[in-house]
Amino acid sequence: MQLPKVFFDRVARTERRAFGRTTINRGVLIYFAGHEGVHACTVRDVTNHGAGIRITGLNVLPFEFEISFDNFRTMRRCRLIWRDGDFIGAAFQS
Repeated sequence: MQLPKVFFDRVARTERRAFGRTTINRGVLIYFAGHEGVHACTVRDVTNHGAGIRITGLNVLPFEFEISFDNFRTMRRCRLIWRDGDFIGAAFQS
């Protein structure tokens, strides 16, 4: 069965990511200035350039923050790209 061209056009418009992502669903810790302590989150998917993160219960999030995959032995500086409720897209900074 061959799908109509309209179907492919709609799919192409829906996916806006520049890089393919790897699904990991891994717990991370998030830290940002002006907030005491850290907050547990879940990275849903990741690339070398950024991550999709679930931040349940965190109402305020600054544009720049840091995450750690290994209990703060190392940290990744991030910049907020988008937010949709409890889900955010973050770009890793150098």
